[in-house]
Amino acid sequence: MRTVALIGPELYPIPPIRGGAVELFIDQMAARLTRWRPVVIGPSDPELPNHEVRGGVEYFRVPLSGWRGRLYKRHRRFFPFYDRQVVAILRRVQPDLLHVHNRPLLALALQRKRGLEKIPLILHMHNLHNSLGRRERPTPVTPIPVAGFIGCSQFVVEQEKSRLARDAAAHFVVYNGVDTGSFLTPWDHPAPRQKMRRQYHLIDEPTVLFVGKLRESKGVHILLAAMDQVWPRFPQAVLVLVGGTEFGRGRTDRETPFLRELHRWVETAQGRVVLTGFIPPARIPETYLLGDIFAGPSQIEEGLGLVFLEASAAGLPIIATRRGGIPEIVREDLNGLLLQKHDDPQELAAQIIQLLKDRDLRLRLGQQGRSWVREHFTWEKIAQRQEEVYDEIVGG
Repeated sequence: MRTVALIGPELYPIPPIRGGAVELFIDQMAARLTRWRPVVIGPSDPELPNHEVRGGVEYFRVPLSGWRGRLYKRHRRFFPFYDRQVVAILRRVQPDLLHVHNRPLLALALQRKRGLEKIPLILHMHNLHNSLGRRERPTPVTPIPVAGFIGCSQFVVEQEKSRLARDAAAHFVVYNGVDTGSFLTPWDHPAPRQKMRRQYHLIDEPTVLFVGKLRESKGVHILLAAMDQVWPRFPQAVLVLVGGTEFGRGRTDRETPFLRELHRWVETAQGRVVLTGFIPPARIPETYLLGDIFAGPSQIEEGLGLVFLEASAAGLPIIATRRGGIPEIVREDLNGLLLQKHDDPQELAAQIIQLLKDRDLRLRLGQQGRSWVREHFTWEKIAQRQEEVYDEIVGG
């Protein structure tokens, strides 16, 4: 059996005990590969051993805390601690294929290392070049001659063909997946829904749910402004905001200027707003039981948006913007409604009101969305697609 090294960014550990959609993808993918032996490489964490084999997946975790982590993030070119240790692991493992996630500079560095230069390498981007940090982003003219470039959506592939994917030998789309068995629907599981809602003192109030980082880029302020127009029509409606400002160890309670402003908005809101704070990834599926509607008014060009797949898996109708790859997984009148203007609270409010008024529409969109996700976006189907890409790259 051939071996693939799945190499994550230096930010969060794998499995994603601190959060992170990229880390979740790597872990879920590794667990479901059937024809390739997965070796997962990522940063270390105090709660995880630096090396272990779990469920047939071998994990290597690179120590990168304290001053080493700070120097790497600020001066990676001069202190490539993560890169060097990844290289050492790869020379030891000798995989047949390298699969680097969201780190084009790391992919470039690995290609130049003696003993690794002949191993085919895939660069997999879960968002756009412009979404990378300044120190993680190659210059536009930097050639990255990888064997394959994967985008998490057709949108990412098309956008990056003139940048990160310009010198790739082949281009592929591999969508994110979702563990549909972890998500319960409100119509099939009323008891768990009631139990979850009681934790936040909710009974049967109509509830609009948001899950994600509490940032301006995610449109949280647009959603609050929209709710100010919803509450006069539905005074009992509740807005539930699930998430913190950041992922990672010691960062989930980080207070930002936007979060401080958000608290001021909540204090003066016309209706009730629930802020849950950061919720660990293992508990995220149950949080979708809090909602009747899922609203994700992203203000940026998302690569895809895992939360939309999760909301559909949970049977919630979605309201989303037409930004980036979102329309590839939120289809008008299939599993949700799409806004014509991404930054218009009035249009968002009108769509929320429409769904709150029409229970049959909510149910239809939710049921259609769950069926669609189960047919196309389970991790098993995504892993099958991933292995097809691997086979094509290595010619097997």
